[in-house]
Amino acid sequence: MTKKLRIYDPVLLILGAVATGLGLLFIFDAGYARAIQSQKTGLPPEFQSQLIFLLIAAGASWWAASIPSVSWKKWSKLAWVINLLLLMAVPIFGHQLNGAKRWIGYGIFTIQPAEFAKLAAIIYLAGYFADRKAWPQKIKYPKHWISKMDNVWIPKLMRCFPAIWVMIGVAFIEYEPDLGTGAVIAATGFAMFFPARVTTKSIYASVVVAAILCTGAMLKEPYRVQRFTHHIQRWKDENFDELEFQSVQAELAISSGGVPGVGLGAGRAKHVLPATTTDFIWATVGEESGLWGSVIVLSVLGGIVFRLLYLARIAKNRFDMLLLFGVGSWIGIQTCVNVMMANAFLPAIGIPLPFISSGGSSLIALWMALGVCQATLAPVQDKPKQIKQKRTSKSGGFSFGGYPSRSKAKSSTTLNRLKVTSKPDRRERV
Repeated sequence: MTKKLRIYDPVLLILGAVATGLGLLFIFDAGYARAIQSQKTGLPPEFQSQLIFLLIAAGASWWAASIPSVSWKKWSKLAWVINLLLLMAVPIFGHQLNGAKRWIGYGIFTIQPAEFAKLAAIIYLAGYFADRKAWPQKIKYPKHWISKMDNVWIPKLMRCFPAIWVMIGVAFIEYEPDLGTGAVIAATGFAMFFPARVTTKSIYASVVVAAILCTGAMLKEPYRVQRFTHHIQRWKDENFDELEFQSVQAELAISSGGVPGVGLGAGRAKHVLPATTTDFIWATVGEESGLWGSVIVLSVLGGIVFRLLYLARIAKNRFDMLLLFGVGSWIGIQTCVNVMMANAFLPAIGIPLPFISSGGSSLIALWMALGVCQATLAPVQDKPKQIKQKRTSKSGGFSFGGYPSRSKAKSSTTLNRLKVTSKPDRRERV
């Protein structure tokens, strides 16, 4: 039954379902007060749309899980190209809301390509790093600069092209403007450098380049610099009710919740914060459920992250390992940034809390990611290997699950007085 539903790791599915259920609870709690004031009904529109998007997300997750992992690797470049084209179409055909063009579509059929770019970048980088050969540690560099350019510099630049393509997508996201989402994609790609065994020099170089690009993006928009400079002095009278209003109110709400919380429905953050069901939903979680509720939510999200990292350790091949690690890094990084933003450790950035915040594109992208992870866990049947194992088991040894027993682990035959010993194949470890 689980195989027909494409469920190869029930633990991951249960953790995702629990996180989504908690999200629906807090979306309803954070949005019902304004729904009563504006629409005279206690059913928030964010809650209604989240239920509809959940059905779409479930279908998208099943579809993603039904595609073999080999196919995801084969079409990894195409996935990123399609998403890059969508990002390029946002400034032209996108809908503007609150001074930003981030959505594309018509009517209720509107998507945010930047959310799907997170998954597309992970699949693209996993497909590239899976087949990339390691750079030789000891290499004889030619003395002439032309030979060095042909044999060293140009090959190294070619190896950087995937990172450049991802940074082009990040640049389009920053232009929307949505620097927070672009930073999450860049940080997730950087985290994938470590299991991909990128050289130390390349990691240092990427840090320098990222610092330069981040500084340039900050200086490009004056309000971004003001957010950081005023955030340190957010409790001053001139900043309390203007630039740092959201950070101050979220910090007050979480601190007033204490350990037990003020109780569901009794919080004040949802009455004053503008993004109470999206970016700052953690303020309602911390205020109304207190420390205990916050620990429960973080435990569920942390369980998803650690489950993905564990599955990455036992993956069948490098592509599956990198993809599982990338999705786990994405969810972990985004969770940490959102919580630190709501706790006023970071200035207001505008990043949703995975599975908890309202938003159709975010929810669909996350469940698609879990579906792709389920696809990497699908059992692979190797017919020639199975036939070989059956022949070995019939030769006189008792086997467990198709593998020959230790007593018959080594079989020897004598051909023309030459003793040949054959050893069974071992599974490749990642």
